[in-house]
Amino acid sequence: MINLNSLRHTLIDGRTKGIPGTTAPFPLHEIGQKGWNVLAEDLPLPLMVLRRSALDHNARVFGEYLTSHGLSFAPHGKTTMSPQIFDEQLHNGAWGMTAATVNQVQVMRHYGVERILMANQLLGKAHVASVVEMLDADPAFDFMFFLDSAAQLDNIVRHLGETRPARPLKALIEIGVAGGRTGLRTREEALDLAEKLAATDPSLVKFAGFATFEGVIPGLADNPMLVDELAQFIVETAAALPETLYAGLDEFILSGGGSSHFDIIADRFVTLELPIPVRVVLRSGCYVTNDEGSYKAAQDQAKADPRRSWKSDLEPALEAWAYVQSLPEPGLAFLSMGKRDVPYDSGLPKPIKRYRPGVGMLPVGTAEVFATNDQHGYVRLGEDADWQIGDLVGSAVSHPCTAFDKWRLLPVVDDDYTVIDGMMTFF
Repeated sequence: MINLNSLRHTLIDGRTKGIPGTTAPFPLHEIGQKGWNVLAEDLPLPLMVLRRSALDHNARVFGEYLTSHGLSFAPHGKTTMSPQIFDEQLHNGAWGMTAATVNQVQVMRHYGVERILMANQLLGKAHVASVVEMLDADPAFDFMFFLDSAAQLDNIVRHLGETRPARPLKALIEIGVAGGRTGLRTREEALDLAEKLAATDPSLVKFAGFATFEGVIPGLADNPMLVDELAQFIVETAAALPETLYAGLDEFILSGGGSSHFDIIADRFVTLELPIPVRVVLRSGCYVTNDEGSYKAAQDQAKADPRRSWKSDLEPALEAWAYVQSLPEPGLAFLSMGKRDVPYDSGLPKPIKRYRPGVGMLPVGTAEVFATNDQHGYVRLGEDADWQIGDLVGSAVSHPCTAFDKWRLLPVVDDDYTVIDGMMTFF
């Protein structure tokens, strides 16, 4: 399992964004002993924080969903790239972790993750050599990757021929859609690649199952049930495979499920019947913090759709706190946070809380972040918003994947905004 000893002893000081400049170096595991409170202005702003109660709620709710539907889980680690969160996910029952790049795999292996699914094409001499070295170093390490072309397979085999791994690499044939991202487009292509994989030296690469990512289907925003069409196509393609291709497997891996339509994938994937056990592995990553933007909207859409099985609520665990730093003209405010601090690729932050030192919590009023520069957030204020310079404003964010990557350290806070821990990231 995860070994966090070295990470917990990482020295933190005033050079770390979000840590007071007057702070003498201290080991990470002591951050909860500082007595710092965000609302008491003990920490410099802007600051991205994680709410402990929301993290725990999301872990419980998503875990109950997985258990009740008989699903395995390899959460996508690219969302957080935080070994401490990986540790919590594995302790909460995750079957493994998902990575997007070999570099992410290396970070996960450094901290002891034993099973990693790389939801991307493995390719290139240096990447293949790194994977082989990790496999050779630990007989317990289980690794899978996405494969979507004969050319990619030839590239891997050529490089593996130079290194001769102690154990074969496991390939999941990726199925995609026309106009989407990576992945094979037709059943014939998938069956042909499976046949070529079966004819490949089994000491180098072996077939392990099918995988997909449904979040890039064209037209998905207007018709989420396009996911069901893709999932049904994959199930039918898997059922059409010659039994000789998977006769030697202990189980057939069938993997998909981002953070918006995982229930549609799961409901269709579990219908696959083969002569060997089928393990349906979801890879949702953003559930851990959820958001108040695109993912919340997708889950609200699911709850309102009688065809969907997801009916639960996740809570937003990420909040960005900043000062009101300027009120240069009526109806316009500037927050001390920008593109270096908060995500902006899938919706801008939404002010949801306001605190005035010496007064307490106050209504936010009508306030909309409508633009960001590197360090500034432009806010359009309504007449009911009596913001003052020096107010602390907490904002919900959209798209956790591009929130975590802006922070090396995120304080974990209780519901009173006292810092009780800190999560480190490795992007």
